[in-house]
Amino acid sequence: MWSRKPREQTGREQLARPTRRRTAKRHARTDRGSGTIHVLTACLLLSTALAVAILWATISTTRHKLAAAADLTALSAAYSLTASPCATAARAATANNVTFTACTPTPTDVTIQVSLPIRLPLIPTPTLTTTARAGPLP
Repeated sequence: MWSRKPREQTGREQLARPTRRRTAKRHARTDRGSGTIHVLTACLLLSTALAVAILWATISTTRHKLAAAADLTALSAAYSLTASPCATAARAATANNVTFTACTPTPTDVTIQVSLPIRLPLIPTPTLTTTARAGPLP
């Protein structure tokens, strides 16, 4: 197959062209710039996922630290159950960098409650609280 070469247009024919073609071409929708929108959307989603992952890791780490501190505090209070378990629990909580909240000794065991604030940027500081119970060995 052969193709036809477009013929040269003279100045008069150029002026006689309909302007609708130029207007339609000027306002035609294209995909130009859509890659930028996709990249920006992907960056926004990735940064949101990263922020959620950091928040989750911070809360999880704080929960585990608080649980370990509560267990150690309850064990130290149970060790001195006959003397002053609440004073011992307060010292153990201070040594573990948690806030000693409550102590309930009974003749057979001691229940303590400790709390720890979570340090998060740009968010009000929430406080986690946990309870642990321990008694002397039988």
